[in-house]
Amino acid sequence: MNYDRMNAESSILPSLKRINLISGKGGVGRTTMTAALARSNAALGKKTLIAELEDDSGWDSPLARSFGVHHFPIEPRELAPNLHGICLSAQAGQELFLTSFLKLPSIAQAVVNNQGVKWFLEGAPAFREMGFFNHLLIELRKNYDTILLDLPATGHMVGLAKLPKLLLKMIPFGPIADRLKEGQSYFYDKEKTAAWVVTLPQTLPVSEAIDLKQDLTREEIPFGGFILNRAPFNPFTTEEEQILESLSSKSHTQKRMVDLERLRRFREAKKRLEEETADRPLWIAPEVQQPLEQEDFGLRIQK
Repeated sequence: MNYDRMNAESSILPSLKRINLISGKGGVGRTTMTAALARSNAALGKKTLIAELEDDSGWDSPLARSFGVHHFPIEPRELAPNLHGICLSAQAGQELFLTSFLKLPSIAQAVVNNQGVKWFLEGAPAFREMGFFNHLLIELRKNYDTILLDLPATGHMVGLAKLPKLLLKMIPFGPIADRLKEGQSYFYDKEKTAAWVVTLPQTLPVSEAIDLKQDLTREEIPFGGFILNRAPFNPFTTEEEQILESLSSKSHTQKRMVDLERLRRFREAKKRLEEETADRPLWIAPEVQQPLEQEDFGLRIQK
């Protein structure tokens, strides 16, 4: 796949860091955005890993389905040239951690599968998050150019990224502390990590996106930027918009008035997000049908 060099340079892709945490309110297109960015990034020759957290519900993974599989495995699977997918598992991460100092995988597996230990780990959210964190850390040690992590809810982004700081207060020494400090060297480094928040041009998603950005700032997690998804195409000139305003009571202009109202909402959302991040660009993704069927969609996310 050959992408135009100028299109690539003006897209969001050069702004991606090595680690990209992608979140947003449900239904804003976060998973689609993650998949599109991963595909486009890999097509540019970057070794890319796309990851998600294990879901205990047993349902198929929407992210994996966009690549033609039901679930990603807990070991990286090749999806396309330069592109691999993985499902981060709390239990796998815990086993890998135990194996690193017990040296015997069978013993580590037996410990984690012990019913009493399972109840303890499942009942202590920090230990579950620690499992995800360690599994991700194992992949960070590999030679990927770019890692994109699709986080299922806004709280997961803050919770996962601030985990090292939180647990180091309770466990300042030992092997767990060493892993946490290694994680800190990634997650709080703005040259290595960026948190991206996907939203829609609607009041509630924009408000939640701004709240999440403020949470990230308080936790000193590097903020990459907002991605405003489903930006409507503007078919009107300024003069045509003025005419439509004057004809608002005419029934034959009803559809055009809906288009005009969608443009108003988009402009209001764009203004609020730009005011919140005046020091960095706002990334805009166009509204298209079946974005993942368009090979260049990732390149069309631009300033």
